[in-house]
Amino acid sequence: MSLQLSVAQASAIGPRTENQDALRVVTPVAELAASKGYLCALADGVSQCADGGLAARSTLQALALDYYATPQTWGVAQALERLLLAQNRWLQANGGGQPLLTTLSALVLRGQRFTLAHVGDCRVYRWFDDQLQRISEDHVWEQPGMQHVLKRALGLDQHLVVDFLDGQLREGECFLLLSDGVWATLGDHSIRGILREQTDLALAVNTLVSAAHLAGSQDNASALLIRVDALGAATLGDALVQLQQWPLPPLLKAGQHFEGWQVETVLAQSRSRYCTGCGTPSSNPGC
Repeated sequence: MSLQLSVAQASAIGPRTENQDALRVVTPVAELAASKGYLCALADGVSQCADGGLAARSTLQALALDYYATPQTWGVAQALERLLLAQNRWLQANGGGQPLLTTLSALVLRGQRFTLAHVGDCRVYRWFDDQLQRISEDHVWEQPGMQHVLKRALGLDQHLVVDFLDGQLREGECFLLLSDGVWATLGDHSIRGILREQTDLALAVNTLVSAAHLAGSQDNASALLIRVDALGAATLGDALVQLQQWPLPPLLKAGQHFEGWQVETVLAQSRSRYCTGCGTPSSNPGC
């Protein structure tokens, strides 16, 4: 069984003369969808830079073209990080002496899991069972009057820092990606109300965008909504990600019970894993 998604997107210029937001949804052939997943992304170009629209569009174009060409042995987060580091260098080198800056929220859904790569102040939400949960952080300065000034963005610094989040998909849930032209005006309460009233995905995203401008947003407004209609089969990559998140077991001793099993005797023990003095992992700085 393959992962089944429904997707809708909307974007509007608003009072501005150019739309510097960019949206991208990539639905690859079945083989690539199983191994690499579906890519959904939103970028919001920074208007104060040399060309925010170019920064946003080129970033999504680079992701769409290059992500599916990365080696199969790379995990999703590893592939996204390497591509974004390269794109960060490109943005810094191609602004004609001025910066090319954009925010980015890129979501990959594969099998039964999702991976989010996020930098900037677009927002990503999970909508499930009438609950709206924000899963991204706004990378802006918290000082008064600077709440909309980015402290992290693609092209801003030589050393790019990207937030990554990996999690389990739930059948029937939705992921919502919004530019700040929507969420900063509407707020979570209004966003939740629109999602509750508009069960049709296309109506929901168009309502979010139009409601933001009707409420006074002076920015470009964009929304991308993805619904998980059916989960795919678990992949080896999914299993490896889960194993990496499991804690190390304690130092086992004869007679000890562990996860429903009883240790009869210890046949061998590696000295590199645990300190022989205190029994804690050998990386413990106190040993």
